[in-house]
Amino acid sequence: MIKAYLYDATSEDRELALASALPELAEDQILWADVTGPTPEDFARLGELFGLSPQVLATVHRADSRFSLDNYGDFFHCDVMAVVRQPTATRTIARTAAAVRLDFIVARQWLITLHPEGLTVLEQFRNRGKGETLIGALTGPQVAASLLDWHLEAFLGALEDLDRFIDGLDARILSRSRVRDSLLDEVVRGRRYVSSLRRLLGPQRSIFYGVSRPDFSPIAGTDAAVHYTALERRFERTLDAIEHGRDLMQSSFDLFATRTAETTNMLIRRLTFLSVTLGGISAIACLLSMALPQPLARVGYAFWLVVGALGATASIGLVVARLRKWI
Repeated sequence: MIKAYLYDATSEDRELALASALPELAEDQILWADVTGPTPEDFARLGELFGLSPQVLATVHRADSRFSLDNYGDFFHCDVMAVVRQPTATRTIARTAAAVRLDFIVARQWLITLHPEGLTVLEQFRNRGKGETLIGALTGPQVAASLLDWHLEAFLGALEDLDRFIDGLDARILSRSRVRDSLLDEVVRGRRYVSSLRRLLGPQRSIFYGVSRPDFSPIAGTDAAVHYTALERRFERTLDAIEHGRDLMQSSFDLFATRTAETTNMLIRRLTFLSVTLGGISAIACLLSMALPQPLARVGYAFWLVVGALGATASIGLVVARLRKWI
């Protein structure tokens, strides 16, 4: 499905129904064609409207041509993997980050975006302007730079979801007296999620570095060059933020390991206290059996007297151990 938007810096921005030919674009106008779930018919129509060669359309259509940057003179093509934020509860997170391929075909006064399903990033960009905008005064590469910046913003939003998950996970690890094995599964889930974000964004450096190189003629020497230089720095900061997210997940694992060690130490202390208590009771019972005169030992209440004394001794020891936090 093809949707076209005409941005006019001197008039009203509007959605445009594409006819058999592109409208004549003034200097302060730019055309954006957004294609969701492109079909062969959509590719053929784009080729006719924008004069795209079969080579360009074949590159976009191929699923294995990921992270390519091609200069065709009057326009350029690149593709990225856009992260899709999934609505989840605070206490959980997806095992891996979902992603959708996003292709850009960018000329001076028009640009095309293609993606197999709807993208929140593009919808947010379109819905941001509640009134008239000056987007029409920009060039196609400048608008593409803005869209790529929103693309990076989506990764930062995914990291915010991870931060909330980590905060809840750490609180559950610290608040429970005994750390459960299910918490380790959550640590592994968070680790996989942040690793998937890193695998998605890391290989895209060839795109963000490529468009800012001085030999990339569609950008170099134009008004958009400064935006792509800033975009490269934004990419580095986003990648660093993901690395920081990995460090946070490692901290959660260290906290889990520490709490597990504390639980083990507590169990060992309790077993040690039980062993000492039973050993002491056995020793006292042996001494009493030897110390009691035989006539007194034959009296029925003597046995229960000894048992009561030993039980009282064990209870006093338990109270003292709890007060001193030995167990």
